[in-house]
Amino acid sequence: MEKTYCYNCDKMVIPKKIKSKNKYKVNGEYVLIDEDIFKCSICDNEIDVPEYDQIQNVYDEYLKMYDLTFDDFKKIRNSYNLSQESFSKILGWSKKTIIRYENKESFPQKEYLDTYKKLKDSKEEMVKIMLYNKNRLKDDYYVLLKQMGLYEHVKTINSFLYMLSNNSLYSTSLMKNMFALDFEHNKIFDKPLTTLKYAKAPYGPIIDNHNEVINYLLNNGYFKVITTDEEKIMFESNSDYDINFFNEDEISIMKRVKEKLKGKTPKQLSDWSHKFKGWESTIIGQIIDYKKYKNDFTLDI
Repeated sequence: MEKTYCYNCDKMVIPKKIKSKNKYKVNGEYVLIDEDIFKCSICDNEIDVPEYDQIQNVYDEYLKMYDLTFDDFKKIRNSYNLSQESFSKILGWSKKTIIRYENKESFPQKEYLDTYKKLKDSKEEMVKIMLYNKNRLKDDYYVLLKQMGLYEHVKTINSFLYMLSNNSLYSTSLMKNMFALDFEHNKIFDKPLTTLKYAKAPYGPIIDNHNEVINYLLNNGYFKVITTDEEKIMFESNSDYDINFFNEDEISIMKRVKEKLKGKTPKQLSDWSHKFKGWESTIIGQIIDYKKYKNDFTLDI
């Protein structure tokens, strides 16, 4: 090891390295780290070694509590395909703040770390932040969703909200409404309206991974569950849909499907869906092919 200066001895000395366990306070929380400290080989006083960044080690250890590293700050932003300017606009942080974090020139406060942690763990956090800041972002809201690859995801959520607006539905009925919406749109425009796929089930087509999809919508507050007098469960929208996600043709299709299926019982909808060739010809559990059965779908019920 190279010599370093000891202020007590007033001379350059070769330091001796000692292992030590120390506790530091960061953002009001304590972090315990195993670290190397250096002492003068002559007077035994602790001395600084320039190439050893003790504070950096403390921050690195603290970030482990959030499953984060300094490199994650830039990686998280890049994972959303955002520039520093766009990222700052969405979060309401200054661009200078983001630059300092990414260049290791400053350490985030706890609320900022909480946001980074959530953004790393789930894309839904970004959807929530975008929705919360929607009025401030104005038209940039839709542009930024597209830039991040989240536009179709949020559009699908709003498709559910439209179909459930003033239209509480049983689980089976909701599945058939969304199925009808996507296959009717696919028949006319050669693509479904949403990002959903549908699998064959005994009671007709169902949303692929439907439990995961429904739980996501429930857990994030888009839906709520209501209980009927017969103690049966129905779904109801918990927020308004955003009509700006849809063009006139899409709105027309959603309105037509909703009106056509409204008031039909789950059994009526199941019986109707059994007549669809795509359901009849698909193996139980397999995905019904949009392209193959495009011209076989009909809303006649």
